[in-house]
Amino acid sequence: MLHDDTTTVSQLKEAIYALCLEKGWGVDGVQNPQQVAMAMTVEMSELLERFQWLNPEDVQALMRGEDPERLDAIAEEYADIMMYGLQLTRTLNIDITEQILRKIDIVDHRPAKPDEKKR
Repeated sequence: MLHDDTTTVSQLKEAIYALCLEKGWGVDGVQNPQQVAMAMTVEMSELLERFQWLNPEDVQALMRGEDPERLDAIAEEYADIMMYGLQLTRTLNIDITEQILRKIDIVDHRPAKPDEKKR
């Protein structure tokens, strides 16, 4: 079984592509990126729904692992979002690592907001 510490982004992209081929989704396993992006928003809403109406104590309990059923539901919704995102980046030839590192650099060089720690 694959895990975060042993699996590359490329392996995940290819596993999702193989699933799309197997299921007959899209043309030759490639779905319309616009529709994939829209589907991501639906899945994001489903993820947010898992947090709806939680009070701070509920969130802390979740972070301590005291609500495994809700955590499983959150993980499943997050996986949906990531699967669509990986599909999108594969279809559009976006290098996720390159773009995340680029974005980290952009954020790192922004001026600190008043409520942020100064470096």
